[in-house]
Amino acid sequence: MKALHLGFILVLTSVAWAQEIHNHSREVHGVPGGVPDFCGQPTVTSVAGGVWSNPETWSTGKVPASEDRVAISAGHDVLYDMASDAKLACAEIRGRLRFRADANTRMKTANLMVMDDGYLEVGSTNDPIAANVTAEIIIADQKIDRQLDPAELGVGIESLGKITMHGAMKSPTFVRLAQEPLAGQTTLLLEQGVKGWKAGDHIVIPDTRQLREGERGSNYKAQDEKVEIASIAENQITLRTPLKYDHKGARNAEDKLEFLPHIGNLSRNVIIRSENPAGTRGHMIFMSRAEIDLRFVEVREMGRTRMGVLDNTEFNDQGQARKLGTNQIGRYAIHFHHYFGPRQMPADGYQFTLIGNAVDGTPKWGVTVHNSHYGLVQDNVVYNTHGAGIVTEDGTESFNVFDHNFALRSQGSGDFAPRSGYSGAGPDPGGEGGGFWFRGPNNYIRNNVAANADVFGFQLAAGSLDSVRIPAFKGADMATDRETVPVDTTDAKVLEFANNEAYGAIQTGVAFGWNGEIKNFRAWHPSTHGVTATPTDKLTVDAITVRGDKSLLTDAEERPAGVWVGNYISKSIAIRNADIQRMRTGVASPFFRSAQSTEPGRGDGSVTVENSYFRDYFGVVVATTYQPPASRRPVKTAVVRNSVFEPLKVPAIPKTPPAAISMNYNMAPDDREPRAPILVYDFNKKAGDDFKVYYSLQAPLTVAPCNDSRPALDGWVCK
Repeated sequence: MKALHLGFILVLTSVAWAQEIHNHSREVHGVPGGVPDFCGQPTVTSVAGGVWSNPETWSTGKVPASEDRVAISAGHDVLYDMASDAKLACAEIRGRLRFRADANTRMKTANLMVMDDGYLEVGSTNDPIAANVTAEIIIADQKIDRQLDPAELGVGIESLGKITMHGAMKSPTFVRLAQEPLAGQTTLLLEQGVKGWKAGDHIVIPDTRQLREGERGSNYKAQDEKVEIASIAENQITLRTPLKYDHKGARNAEDKLEFLPHIGNLSRNVIIRSENPAGTRGHMIFMSRAEIDLRFVEVREMGRTRMGVLDNTEFNDQGQARKLGTNQIGRYAIHFHHYFGPRQMPADGYQFTLIGNAVDGTPKWGVTVHNSHYGLVQDNVVYNTHGAGIVTEDGTESFNVFDHNFALRSQGSGDFAPRSGYSGAGPDPGGEGGGFWFRGPNNYIRNNVAANADVFGFQLAAGSLDSVRIPAFKGADMATDRETVPVDTTDAKVLEFANNEAYGAIQTGVAFGWNGEIKNFRAWHPSTHGVTATPTDKLTVDAITVRGDKSLLTDAEERPAGVWVGNYISKSIAIRNADIQRMRTGVASPFFRSAQSTEPGRGDGSVTVENSYFRDYFGVVVATTYQPPASRRPVKTAVVRNSVFEPLKVPAIPKTPPAAISMNYNMAPDDREPRAPILVYDFNKKAGDDFKVYYSLQAPLTVAPCNDSRPALDGWVCK
């Protein structure tokens, strides 16, 4: 049958041809058109369990060779024991395929498909691939057969069954440095000793600068570095070549060094890679009832979905392709796609496990969790991605644990639009350039580090989701409403966001658009905000530490803020135990001149700062709402309680001198309407030192005594 090429779009000209494709596809939830039979009509099939290199294992009496279509039959256990460059057309596993753990192995194939009852084992928990050998799967650079595979699901590793991959352990996979790494150095001193790191490993060091306005976006010149270990002894690494750049840490107002960058190890001895990153790249997708456990695996130059406008193959109601796309969604380096979990829950209680892996070089997202739940993503290093490093895709993802991962260098999509085709608050949600991007709130996010991303360290601000369906229990079938429950995300809380850190060549440490708590967060060298707070209703920021580069403050146009509270007048935000130094503003909350009121059914909004320490050009700046009539209280109050303010020694800006607490900074010069004051209690932790801060253009000539007859208003103190 023939197809007609029209520009970049292939239009199918034969309904019969499309139906033929459909008949050779397996229906899978979330996969339009189904999963093609990539290895139909195999040329060689296992006839018994045994060793791959033994001709007696195979139906042809020969070891599989280049362009063979290989099938591992159900019930057969085949041991892969070769290091071969022969390119297989495909390998389909219905039995068990094990890679030898004590010898070098290498397989090159265009497709490696694990069927429902199949099992691919490249090392296991009890028998990982030995540290002195490698196991490598190379995804061949092969043109995709659009007749068989119109949605380009193939050329990669596709799994409906069980996969375990366990390489030799690296502990930890990333570590903080004990001294600043500077240009010209060939040694790095680590904060702690490491195990499993060795000569020849590649490590990455992030760009740690706080970027100026003119250094961001299209003007950005990256200074992260990938270098090779020459030798390692205890906690000292010697590099093969000297560093090209400084990677300075963060200092406090007294110029004392407080925080240092991390380095991440990208090398593993189980390797999944594309044969030709500039050709047809491979990807990994895990679907339906697969059982996936990947530990200490290197995923190099994988993923095929590109940044920019998506162009998906379109199917009719019968699953027949009616238009072929050119940039398919969902072909990422590691992708859990509508993954319901195995029928028998693993002993650790997680439906999938990613521990200690390295992802290096992707055209879009690195690790993608899509409508998949109860997983563990831990100790992974994700480097040189586009859009974001680690992602939850559509907001249904629930009860996943993201613990102690390092995501660095994620480039955004640039200035063109429309971009990704997703809905959300911005023009390209998930494509801005972030370490971590979480579409919904229903996950646990702890102990992670993000560095050197175009915009965000962490983004949890992807816009309204309304109601979504989440699993009612582990192993729930998400394809049926009977095993799911609806959740209204309007007021949903993030399950946990604690002990995370973001720094270096980023604009914002974390953008938080849900309710909940930011606990023990560190942000250093953000060029705009340490925290961008835009919750739907209530947010607590507790124990945040922010450090800036005060050398930027010599330029009046540089305005980094520790916490920026968005113009959401009916929202309630409490900032407690903050320590913010060397920023233009410690806490900033603008209010723009417009007619706004509280949302129906919501209480009054407030910004409360308490038990905090500021050593910044401005400590707290709140542009409060307009002063209401005496019979009503303001729609938003600002309170500063029991907090300490100390001056920061930087040049003063003409007309806007530094201040502990201000309403004036960045106010519109023509806005002279009366504003509600900022209420200050126990200033500099002096009990009873209470007062109000007014907008300078409306400051009263005298302060009236507390003897008027107006009823008391909540939150107001007359002194």
